Amino acid sequence: MIKPSPIALVVCDNVYREEGGKIALVGLFNRIMAPTFPAKHPRLCVYAAVTDIHPGTRFRLVIVNPETDHKVAELEGPVPENVSPTSICDLEFSLSGLTFPTPARYDIQFWGNEHLLMQRPFEVAHLDPEGGT
Repeated sequence: MIKPSPIALVVCDNVYREEGGKIALVGLFNRIMAPTFPAKHPRLCVYAAVTDIHPGTRFRLVIVNPETDHKVAELEGPVPENVSPTSICDLEFSLSGLTFPTPARYDIQFWGNEHLLMQRPFEVAHLDPEGGT
């Protein structure tokens, strides 16, 4: 299968699509702070932009601890319709109720046709009740 070309991978609280096609990413972040572990995070969105998409292209998003290979989440799709290789496709993944077992660096991996297209780290850290990390 042909490898799509990645453009962007962003972690945020929410992705809004306006009438007319504009997209707003709200609450961009690189770290989650939690007072106890395992930590539940209520909502996390990932925005991905990609081009060079051909019919039958499949996408997958994985959140993994690279040190332990523990997958926090893995989901497929959305599968774009009516795209051409020159289209830029904006994809959004919404994840609810994620559980992070330990404080660590986690990777968000974005796959297309079983090729790792982009990867970005983010941190899940212990929140010190005294105000530190």
